[in-house]
Amino acid sequence: MTRKKLKAGQLSLWYENGFLRYINCGEQEVIRMINHALRDHNWGTIPMKIEEEEIKEDKDTFQINYKATFQQEGISFALKCEIKGNSDSSLNFTYTGKALTSFRRNRIGFTVLHPVEPCVGNPISITHTDGSTTDSHFPVQISPHQPFMDIKEMHWGLEKGIKASLLFKGDIFETEDQRNWTDASYKTYCTPLGLPFPVLLNKGEEVNQRIQLKVSIPENLSLEKREDNPIEIRVDNSSPSPLPEFGVMLSTLNEPEIAQAALQDLGVEYLRIDLELDKEIDESPLQLSKDLGLPLELAIFSDDPDLAKLKRLTSDAGEIKRLLLFGNQVKVTPLAWLNHLPELRKAYPNVQIYGGTDAFFTELNRERVDASQLDGVSYSINPQVHAFDDQSLVETLSAQAYTVDSAKDLYPNKGINISPVSFHMRWNPNATDPDKPLRHPTRWTDERQFTLFGAFWFLISQKYLHQSGADHACYFELSGDNGWYRQIGEGAEKSPMYPLRDSLKQLKKLYRSTSSQPLLVDTIAFEQNGGISLFVVNWSNKEEKVQLPEGFIPKEMVKGSKFEWQPVSFQDSSLPANSLVHFSKDEI
Repeated sequence: MTRKKLKAGQLSLWYENGFLRYINCGEQEVIRMINHALRDHNWGTIPMKIEEEEIKEDKDTFQINYKATFQQEGISFALKCEIKGNSDSSLNFTYTGKALTSFRRNRIGFTVLHPVEPCVGNPISITHTDGSTTDSHFPVQISPHQPFMDIKEMHWGLEKGIKASLLFKGDIFETEDQRNWTDASYKTYCTPLGLPFPVLLNKGEEVNQRIQLKVSIPENLSLEKREDNPIEIRVDNSSPSPLPEFGVMLSTLNEPEIAQAALQDLGVEYLRIDLELDKEIDESPLQLSKDLGLPLELAIFSDDPDLAKLKRLTSDAGEIKRLLLFGNQVKVTPLAWLNHLPELRKAYPNVQIYGGTDAFFTELNRERVDASQLDGVSYSINPQVHAFDDQSLVETLSAQAYTVDSAKDLYPNKGINISPVSFHMRWNPNATDPDKPLRHPTRWTDERQFTLFGAFWFLISQKYLHQSGADHACYFELSGDNGWYRQIGEGAEKSPMYPLRDSLKQLKKLYRSTSSQPLLVDTIAFEQNGGISLFVVNWSNKEEKVQLPEGFIPKEMVKGSKFEWQPVSFQDSSLPANSLVHFSKDEI
């Protein structure tokens, strides 16, 4: 892995594995990333292998040249890239690629990520391919469709009079709001979605593109970035509020006594069970749930609901808390379910009835459900739709809150249910393979779910869903490769997330907390015995200095490869790399 900090005039940035990341002007983030991708006919991202790489740098300039290949299941593509950083605070990124086999693709070429926080609501001017211009704004609420289209140039302003421009060559570009998928960015990408896809790229065809970034800085503006400034942690201790109700998915069967002990250790408040009403149903999970004695969230999938069958299946089930009404071949709640709402209310008078989607917030945003007779709306979250590295997963956390804010704006006075939160995509709602059903499972797993990184990600996800006002959140499966445990029982290997949840299950109310640099260090604050427990996560692989509110003292910490609370060695306000430090304040 190549990762190097570089300068281009008054811009600082990271070069990482062929891409440019965190392009800053002093403390001001201008561009989150400039990258490129090869997306196959199912929108799968084909991995890139860099084979030749040369980096030349000076005080305020650099030049990078590399060759790379993409090889996977009949796809073979090669490219050459040149990246120049110039002393006038501009960047040029040139891409030349060639197909070595014929294959179907949905997109090949550049993507630019605009960070949400410095851009949201700001004016922007778009120059179109015919030379005309449109004045607009970066969306505040999550835009369901492309806010900017037919782009040749983009010109926008940032704080302190800083201005930025992007110029594109080689394709037509447009912008989508990636918060739909919990990416904390607006994405400007090549090849409009209005064009047919997938498209056959024939052997020998070339793809040539170029992006130029120009940044204009007022003459007298000081851009000195004080590297030694500590990251500021703030806690609003005015009034704590309860965490979203906590649930898990019951997808594998265990002995009731063993499963019950595990659920009690985790502090689970309800179980989600999926019922595919249009198919033969294994009733064992419903029987197990009754034995476990926890309320149920039933996700029911049907395009033509058979209510008599549903009533029979649930007649001997345990307490049903919530019904989630989904379709099998459509992405959002079908009209057939909504037409049955009066009957459902009679059959389940004390049960919450939710609609929405088992897929991403995107689907709920683009295909609006008539929620007038529903108790709330539901959608799922996973952090790995567009990018898969650790840092990109950290970036998704704050964007979870944007989905809740937008859902509340779309569906006022309705409950917001996040179900489930998974560590990766369970099924792909945008797959184009005609031989597979809509909800064909990916069967993906991710070892990071069983690491401290996964545990920290869960912890901070809770914070953002809480602060945005989500009502319920179902996290992961109980057991298996996507579970809290790999398996349940004596001698079983447990996820580091399990003891973390065990440590926190008594901490039910949160104070609002913030970090001045949440991509490096983030925090969550709980009410505890009249005081405050503050957990601070250092995502980075180096020590980070922090400034805490007055009165907080370190108690214990977690770092290394195993989850074990250790005596704290917190010195000079520095958090160890990749660690979680627990601080406390006895009185508010």
